[in-house]
Amino acid sequence: MKDTLATNYLRVTSALEINLANSGHTGTSLGAAPIMFSMYKNALIDGKNPYFLNRDRIVFSAGHASALIYACLNLFGFDISVDDLKKFRQFDSKTTGHPEVNIAPGIDVSTGPLGQGIANAVGFAIAEEFLRNKFAKGNLSPIDHYTYCFTGDGCLMEGVAQEAISIAGNLKLSKLILLYDRNDITIEGEISLANREDVRAKFESMGWNVINVQNGNSVSDIDNAIKEAKNSTKPSVIIIKTKIGHGCEFEGSNKIHGRPLNNEQINYLRQKLNYFVPDFVVPQELNNYINEINNEKQKILNVQKDNLEEYRKKFPKEFKDFCQLEDNFNFDVSSLVNDSNLNDFDARSEAHKILNIIGEAIPNFLGGCGDVAPSTQMFYDNSPYFSYLDRSGRNIPYGIREHAMGAISNGITLHKGLRAFCSTFFCFANYLTPAIRMSALMNNPVLYLFTHDSLMVGEDGPTHQAIEQIATLRCMPNIDVFRPCGRNELLAGFQTYFKKNMPVSIILPRQTMGFINDSFEGAMCGAYILSSTNRSVATIIATGSEVNLALNAQKLLKEKSINVNVVSMPCMELFDEQPKNYQEKVLDKNKPIFCVEASSDRSFYKYATSKETLLQINSFGISGKGEEIYSYFGFTPQNLSKKIEDYLSHH
Repeated sequence: MKDTLATNYLRVTSALEINLANSGHTGTSLGAAPIMFSMYKNALIDGKNPYFLNRDRIVFSAGHASALIYACLNLFGFDISVDDLKKFRQFDSKTTGHPEVNIAPGIDVSTGPLGQGIANAVGFAIAEEFLRNKFAKGNLSPIDHYTYCFTGDGCLMEGVAQEAISIAGNLKLSKLILLYDRNDITIEGEISLANREDVRAKFESMGWNVINVQNGNSVSDIDNAIKEAKNSTKPSVIIIKTKIGHGCEFEGSNKIHGRPLNNEQINYLRQKLNYFVPDFVVPQELNNYINEINNEKQKILNVQKDNLEEYRKKFPKEFKDFCQLEDNFNFDVSSLVNDSNLNDFDARSEAHKILNIIGEAIPNFLGGCGDVAPSTQMFYDNSPYFSYLDRSGRNIPYGIREHAMGAISNGITLHKGLRAFCSTFFCFANYLTPAIRMSALMNNPVLYLFTHDSLMVGEDGPTHQAIEQIATLRCMPNIDVFRPCGRNELLAGFQTYFKKNMPVSIILPRQTMGFINDSFEGAMCGAYILSSTNRSVATIIATGSEVNLALNAQKLLKEKSINVNVVSMPCMELFDEQPKNYQEKVLDKNKPIFCVEASSDRSFYKYATSKETLLQINSFGISGKGEEIYSYFGFTPQNLSKKIEDYLSHH
C-alpha cells in the first residue's frame, strides 16, 4: 500500500507539473512511476549531501520523463521545492525540460538525446570499476557503488546505446543496472512499426544478465529484480512491462507521449488511481515512509563512513591519494616547451610523447581510440587495456564504436576523480558530434584528439578527407578547437585543456610537417604574427599544415617586393577571447587579410577581407596522392602568392 501511495503521488504530481507548464511528457511519467520510485528507493543517495563521491549514480537516458524525476527528487529530500515543481520547464528554473547537470541537485548527467544516457552510464560504471580496483585493500575500498540507468524503447533503438551495451557486456561491468521501461510505444505508434527484435536474446548475446518483470506496477517486483541484479557477475538489464500513460484516458496510446493533461483529465486520472490528496501535498503516511527509507540509507552511509575511517587508519597514503583525486588534474605543459627542436614536426608522434608524459604525471587520466590506436598513436605505452581481467588498464578498448566512445568519455569524466580522452580519424568526428556537443553543453572536460585531417590523407579518398568537420566543431559553443602547425602550438592545445577545464579538441595531420619556429605563448592567445615583414601590405592567416604553405608564399611574394605578414591561428576561440587591442595588433583590418586552410571556408568569413581572399575547399576531395590532391585544389605557395598578387593589383 505504501508503494502504491508513492507511485500515485508521483503520477499525479508529474501530471500537475506538465499541466502547469502546458508542456512535457506525461506518458512515460505516468507509466514509469513505479520504476523510478524503486530506483530512488534502492539507490544509495542522500538528498542532504547529493554529491558525495561514493554515491550510486542515476542516469536518465529517457530524460524526457523529467517531470517524474523532479517529483522523485522532491520526495526524497533533494533541494527541489514545490515551487520548483510548479516552475517546471519555465525560464530560469531548476526543473528544466530535460535533466541538466549543475542546475538541479541529484542530476548526475545532462540527458535528452535518446541513447546517450546509456553510454554515459557505461562511463560511470567504468570509472567505478577503475577507482574501486585502484584503491582496494582487502575488502575495503573508498569507492564501491552501483550505476542505475533508466531507459525506454526509444533509447534502445539508438546506435549509440547499442554500441555502449556491447562494450559494457564485453567489459563485464557488473555494477551497472539498466531499468528498461518497456511500454512498446513510441511517438508514431506501436514499436512494432519499426522494431520487432528479441530484446532479451540481444542483451544475452552481448553478455548481459536479463531479468523480466511482467507487472510494471509492482514496486516490490522491481525491488526484487534490483536485488537479483546486484548478485550478477554481468551488467544487468531489467525489462519491465508497463503501460504508457497509466491511469489516464489515453492509457496505452502514443497520443499521451508528449501531451499535457487538462484539469478535467487529471481529475479522471485521480478517479482511476483513487488518489484525492490536494495538489503537490505529500501525504503524511508517505512522508513517514520516505523517512523510513532515508533512515535505512543513513545506516548504510554510516557503515560506509566507519569503513572509510578504518581505511584511513590502515592505509594513510592511499587515503590521502583518494582525498586528492580532484586536485590531481593540473599539469604545466609549458615545462615541455623546447624552442631548439629543429626536426620536422611529426604531430602524431609528438602528441603520443606528450600524452604519455601527462599520463605519468596524472595516473587517473583514461582514454581510448576507435580501434585506430596504432594510427592515431593516442595511447599509453606502459599501461594494459582496461578489461574484465585487469581493471587497472588506462587504455580503453572501444572497438569501432566512435559515438559510444565519446559519450562514455563524458560519463568517466563526470563521475569525478578521473578524466578521459578519446581519439579517432578526424573524418569520423561526425560520429562523435552528439557526444562532443553534450561535453560542451555540460562544460565537461573531455579531451578529443583527432588525426588524419583533410586532403593530405590522400589515397583513402574523399570518404576519409575531412573537409567540413572543423567548421562544425568551431561553430559549437564552449569547446576550443586547436589545429597546430608545430610542437609548441600542440603543447598550447594541451595546456588550454588543463588551464580552462573545458572540452578541447586537438586536430593533427597524418603527414610530417616541416619545422616551424612556432610560439607557445602566441598559441595560448589563439593567433599571433608568426612571420612579420617591414611595411606589410597584407596578412595571411593559416592553420596547421597550411602554415608552411603560407610561409613559402610569403617568400615568393617578397621576391616580387610584396611584403606580407603570416599569422598562425591554431585556435580561433582563444583568439576571439583576446582584448580588442591584441586582435588589432595581430590582424590589421585596414589591409587585406587572406585566409588559407584545407577545409570549408565557413569559419573564416569573420577574418577575411572578402570571399576573394579565401583559399579553402568547399567540395569533397578526390582519391590520389596527398601532394597531388593538395596541388589540384590550389594549395601551393605559387597559387596562393599569385592569388594575393592578383588581388592587390586590382584593389
